[in-house]
Amino acid sequence: MSDPLEQEQAADQEESPVDRTSGEIARSLGTIWSRFSGQRPKSTSVEIRQNSVKCVIQEGTPDTEADEDEEGFDDPLLSAAGLKQNATAAITRITGRRVLAFIPKRNKETETSTQTFLLERPLRRF
Repeated sequence: MSDPLEQEQAADQEESPVDRTSGEIARSLGTIWSRFSGQRPKSTSVEIRQNSVKCVIQEGTPDTEADEDEEGFDDPLLSAAGLKQNATAAITRITGRRVLAFIPKRNKETETSTQTFLLERPLRRF
């Protein structure tokens, strides 16, 4: 029999670098989204391509009871400019590449927000 800790460590080793990067982006942008909207997203999916990152956030519903419990909560919500700045900084930090463009889109009917980041091409060494 193998130890559950060893199984977990083996599963972590099998995870690809893209999966780790996608997970880190999803967690970071989920946190930034909650600071912007005041609610945690229901789900966050990330698609990484050669020169872009696309993040689709399914918005959560506001929880009025939780809002009442956090009466002393002094941290103001992020503005749209703050969302852009924080999200762009997170993508740059995680990918190691500069963000050239940030394209946000929101679908009110499906309550999803899509954020696309166009990345600088990586340097090529010959």
